[in-house]
Amino acid sequence: MSLPTLNGTARLIDNPEIRFTAAGTAVVKVRLAFNSRRKDDNGQWVDGDSFFIDGKLFGQHAQNLADSLEKGMEVVVSGRLKTEKWETREGEKRSGPSLLVDSIGPSLRYATATVTKVGGSGNGREAAYQAARGASSREGRQDPWAQGVPGTEPAGQANAWDSEPPF
Repeated sequence: MSLPTLNGTARLIDNPEIRFTAAGTAVVKVRLAFNSRRKDDNGQWVDGDSFFIDGKLFGQHAQNLADSLEKGMEVVVSGRLKTEKWETREGEKRSGPSLLVDSIGPSLRYATATVTKVGGSGNGREAAYQAARGASSREGRQDPWAQGVPGTEPAGQANAWDSEPPF
């Protein structure tokens, strides 16, 4: 049986809470609030009902979230809904919804973000490409598209647009 999915835009209502298992695996709990804002008949924004849920992430994904996001940020999130069951210290059985987060990141509607790749098999590709090109950085490479606009060359110079594409 597959779990139902939830995709949407939410707000972090607390800072991500990171813990580590005995085996050293990172586990993050993040409180999310989904709400349904809408415009009323007068064109004013009205807050609708809110849905609060705890999201959980594991491993490197959990560490990335803890290092990147904080309370108050608007995020785009996708995950699988699950019913968590637990027992209180008084012995009462409880249950509630939880979200196993598959993907989460900052919403760029009101913010900007800088992405830094962490780990993975692709890290060596850019370094190998740079070494093969003989450049130590992207800035050091000549931009093949930074050529003049047709018809703007001084008299007697060849039109850069007459040559083959720069790739």
